[in-house]
Amino acid sequence: MPSSIAARTAPFAILLALSGCAGDHTVCRTDLPLEERRYHLIVPASINGHTIPALMDTGAQTSSVTEDVITRLELQSDPRHGTILSGVGGQGVAQNDALISRFELAGYDAGEQHYSVLQLWHDSSGKEPVGALVGADLLSHFDIDLDIPQHKLTLYDPDKCGGTLADWGGSAVQVPLERSFGSGRLSLKIKLDGQDVVALIDTGSDGSVIDLSAAERLGVTRAMLAKEPGQKGTGAAGVNFGLVEHQFKSMDIGGEHFDAPKIAVLDRDLREVDMILGLDWIRRHRVLISFRRQMLYITRSEGGGAALAGDLLPVLLEPVGHGL
Repeated sequence: MPSSIAARTAPFAILLALSGCAGDHTVCRTDLPLEERRYHLIVPASINGHTIPALMDTGAQTSSVTEDVITRLELQSDPRHGTILSGVGGQGVAQNDALISRFELAGYDAGEQHYSVLQLWHDSSGKEPVGALVGADLLSHFDIDLDIPQHKLTLYDPDKCGGTLADWGGSAVQVPLERSFGSGRLSLKIKLDGQDVVALIDTGSDGSVIDLSAAERLGVTRAMLAKEPGQKGTGAAGVNFGLVEHQFKSMDIGGEHFDAPKIAVLDRDLREVDMILGLDWIRRHRVLISFRRQMLYITRSEGGGAALAGDLLPVLLEPVGHGL
């Protein structure tokens, strides 16, 4: 079981001071409703003036729209630009992008651009289908205060808020992040079985995953994996992949220690990183993800429970026997 966050904590000021802009929530600070569907985080975005549910995904390089939204909003296809989507499973097929005049999040408008088109899961909730994915290209404009157990999401615009960081009400851990020059995504170093592993912080992944090369570097053999439960899934690009749940000895993130965490081993390599740190860990904490400062601030959330207490969340995966 994890210990409490104690090591390397210090009182510090979090979030941009609201003095001078406290009344202007559309500019400095925006509190957004946060919904969970199928263990994914859903927030409101706006496309050409129409509010639609969108998947919040810090692990995605760019934002995207679904074919359903293209049809409903009568968006134009951009014959000059196309995208080959790439996800956990690998690359999909190329298709034309959609041309969008306004793609807005929390009052920030990225302007007229072309966006890739993706397919999301079939939504049987009876609610309006998720029509877009909000990736690092839009999210990087904000400091993201995320508290999933309390269903709270606040986005701060560093350019508009100004001033010093404001108190978050206690002590927290500060973990340096590295932003990829190519994709703009954020990663951090953690310890897995006592060794350094580079992990992508990914609000779009329901569970944490380590790639095969990194697992083998930590001493996990294919013979060991052949004895453990296997699963299969489908990535954002529509490509299938295999996973095997493996119990590691320990994991350390920002001074928090976990004994015997179970993490899925992917049957191939990830781009840029060794591991994806997904919602199974994120949802147990209150975090501030700052693209501008390249810093992750962590504290325990009320009602967050025990993070990675031995279990991955394989809710979207299908058992397929044993091994990769």
